[in-house]
Amino acid sequence: MEAEQKTNIPVNGKKRYLSDLIYSILGLVVMNGVIQMVLYPYLNKQMGEERFGDVLSLISIVAIMGTTFGTAANYSRVVSTTKRKVENGDYNIFLTIIAVLSVIVSLATMLIMKDFTLWGYLGFSVLMIFTVLRYYADVEFRLNVNYKRFFIFYLFISIGYLLGVLVYPATKSWIVTMLLGEIISVVYVLAVGKIFRGSYVQKSEDFKENMKSVVLLSGTNLISALILNVDRLMLQYFEGGTAVTIFYTATLVGKIVALVSGPLNGVIIGHLAKYKGGLPAKKFVGICGGATLFGLIINVACVAVSYVFVKLMYPDVFDMAKPYFWIANAGQVFYFISGTLTVILLRFTDEKYQLYINIAYLLAFLIFAFPMVISWGIWGMAIALLIVNLLRIILIAVMGIKLLKIGG
Repeated sequence: MEAEQKTNIPVNGKKRYLSDLIYSILGLVVMNGVIQMVLYPYLNKQMGEERFGDVLSLISIVAIMGTTFGTAANYSRVVSTTKRKVENGDYNIFLTIIAVLSVIVSLATMLIMKDFTLWGYLGFSVLMIFTVLRYYADVEFRLNVNYKRFFIFYLFISIGYLLGVLVYPATKSWIVTMLLGEIISVVYVLAVGKIFRGSYVQKSEDFKENMKSVVLLSGTNLISALILNVDRLMLQYFEGGTAVTIFYTATLVGKIVALVSGPLNGVIIGHLAKYKGGLPAKKFVGICGGATLFGLIINVACVAVSYVFVKLMYPDVFDMAKPYFWIANAGQVFYFISGTLTVILLRFTDEKYQLYINIAYLLAFLIFAFPMVISWGIWGMAIALLIVNLLRIILIAVMGIKLLKIGG
């Protein structure tokens, strides 16, 4: 279309972007509202702080798999569609491989955490597989720029979680409470979308290039997902389940903001895929600076909300979590900011540079996090996450200067 050939976004395009962003964020607000105000407080009440901390650690493994491979396939498909030929089979084959990997990861996780039962293992494997599919499935609506259905997609996830809470007294299974939401959302995409239709394994002529893209993005996402979720795993190992619950509640509002980056980044990359102009390095550096300032403002709001929200939803943990509100939330907010900046850079550079950035990000995390957690426990984790996410923003800005042409 003619409007898509211009480097400046037209007025109607800006209105469409705002509308898409609202639908996208509303979907996430509904889903996370159910998770944070109904599902998790309910499970915490039913299980107690120690067992709930164990469950949060298991959920973090599921989140790592979904964010790593589901989101990688999602973003790869959006970006690849602008450059090459794509078939459903390209990504179906990849997701099938990940389903097999999920079965292996589930077994290893439950054995390591000494939480293995046959039914628990089977349920955990199915939950992981459907979570990966769910993270991928909303690409249907990004490709079609249909964010009304994107909102409905997340609404179905929320309804499924609520149904899971209702059946918990009968099942006594936290896995079922989450699995219903994942299954319902994937079934919705099967019913109204096209990404799972046609020949299951039919490959495009650019299959190898598409797989190179999704593997590179998987490596990139794995690092980000590990750092976002490894706080629970490290604290579980060094401090125990109660420490996981304390740190989780301290970072709760910041994590909600960080999770907004998912749909926000999806809207951004969906619209940038249709944008034909370039991005001057000076402008990108300005975006980095403005985003960092915006992050400071968001953190003030997160701390204020934490005093109310955590007190209301987790009264038994509030006093223990309160001292960490400022630094713990800041780490999550700047994770969100750095992730969004990475997505913008992805549109204008090769996928491999995202991997380079995140390898450096992982090295920084390892250098700071392990010794600080061993020495200072929860405080060490909070400070380490803040440091490495600020370093990531600096690295993204420096990389942008080198990769983008200096312009006006």
